[in-house]
Amino acid sequence: MKVFARYFTEDGVNFRLNTVLQFGDSWDVIGAAVLINPGSARPVGDCDSAELKNLEALTGESTYWKSFSADPTMNQLEKIFNGWYVGKTHPLNGVVLLFNLFNLRDKNLQQALAMQAECNSGLLFSTDADICRMQNVDRIYLGWGSTGKKELREYAEKIFEAVKSKTANYTDPDFNRNPFYHPGYINRSYKRNPATQKILSSF
Repeated sequence: MKVFARYFTEDGVNFRLNTVLQFGDSWDVIGAAVLINPGSARPVGDCDSAELKNLEALTGESTYWKSFSADPTMNQLEKIFNGWYVGKTHPLNGVVLLFNLFNLRDKNLQQALAMQAECNSGLLFSTDADICRMQNVDRIYLGWGSTGKKELREYAEKIFEAVKSKTANYTDPDFNRNPFYHPGYINRSYKRNPATQKILSSF
């Protein structure tokens, strides 16, 4: 897996946006995921000219791109998309677009939530353009957990309503009846929770 994202600091706050997970050599979009906020993945270098060209074509954005390390959540997403958790692993070849309910980078969720409550940046939340990109993807994993049903419900509901036709194979049309398991919970529960297995098998 290669990881790319736009990364910069505004008013002392670190933002990571437009995260792209590339598997194999293809730049075709094979899926998307919407989680909570950027975590522990770190910028590790600059992108080369070919990568920048492809990233701009994918997102319409040309600046602040960095190559990133993969964090545990990204590795868990790979296992969700490639069938590893249900014993049907297949190689991925293409790009998974990773979105978050908010873009403030901090691996401590409670600290990140406190910071976003005080942040007025226009970069903080997914935009309408982001949601349009989500709607153009056929396979979308929604994994914002309880945070998307409590603290950030208004943002999660907006995204859910926009993409629920793309997630109907594993989500209920009633927002409240979905657990929206985060990949970290999937990783902990896939062997023992029938609800987790049902979601994974349907996805």
